[in-house]
Amino acid sequence: MSDEQKAYLQALVDVRSWHRWQIGQAVGDVRTIQAHEMAIAWIEEVIAAKRRHAVEDEAERQRVRAANSQIGGPHT
Repeated sequence: MSDEQKAYLQALVDVRSWHRWQIGQAVGDVRTIQAHEMAIAWIEEVIAAKRRHAVEDEAERQRVRAANSQIGGPHT
């Protein structure tokens, strides 16, 4: 995973944590709690997608490296 991908994921995790904290502060306010829960669910979907993309990117880089090593091409 690239440093950029790691930083993006960390930002998402931080925002998710903020929403969780907001839920703790929203004593009895059901609409606020539901809004933050929806935001957390969406953020978790984005995190999962970003992690899948990172795995796919790494697999592609390894595939390219393997192909290049067989033909003597540049290693990326």
